Amino acid sequence: MEEPELRVGGWEKEKGRRTFRRLFNLFLILGIAFAFIGPSVINYNPAYVPSESLYLANGMWNGPFDVQYSKQFSGHIKVSSVTYETTLDDSGELRIISMSSFMNLEDVEFQNRVIDVVKEEASKEDLTLTNGVVLDDDLNLPARYSIYQWEDKDITIRAIVWNEKDEYILDDLGNYYRQYQTVICIIFAESGTSISQATELIEDVI
Repeated sequence: MEEPELRVGGWEKEKGRRTFRRLFNLFLILGIAFAFIGPSVINYNPAYVPSESLYLANGMWNGPFDVQYSKQFSGHIKVSSVTYETTLDDSGELRIISMSSFMNLEDVEFQNRVIDVVKEEASKEDLTLTNGVVLDDDLNLPARYSIYQWEDKDITIRAIVWNEKDEYILDDLGNYYRQYQTVICIIFAESGTSISQATELIEDVI
């Protein structure tokens, strides 16, 4: 009498194990598929200042220059970068970096990631970021933007960042995916005038 009960109990446990293994295998397959499909589906989505923006139209700023495209994390984040420069005596530079991914970067140590990107760009200009502050200016930008600022000798480095969702994108198999975009605008300037002008250019970024 006891033997069938033990067998039934054993079968029930075995069934539970099979269900767990099936779920595990399903997630593993989905993960592998995402790893291979992701890089081919994610689009570069460069952010830039339109040519009719005031300071570009009147020739006080020039660009875009140094248009670059790169990949991170085996293509799961696609990065584009463009640069604008002032034509005035007070040197100023605006670098706009756009990062496209299936992952919302706000969920992955967003502020630290932004600071790392700004540090990397500052190092290209032989600048070092120390004692940064967070500003609370009222700008005409997408909701939840952040402003960070550092000083290095006579140079002010300001980063204005926001995260937005793109529309769903369609792959070759008819599957829809939501692509996220993080925009990091970095200003290098020697004067408040250049900072103000660059900030107005950023408000026109599309």
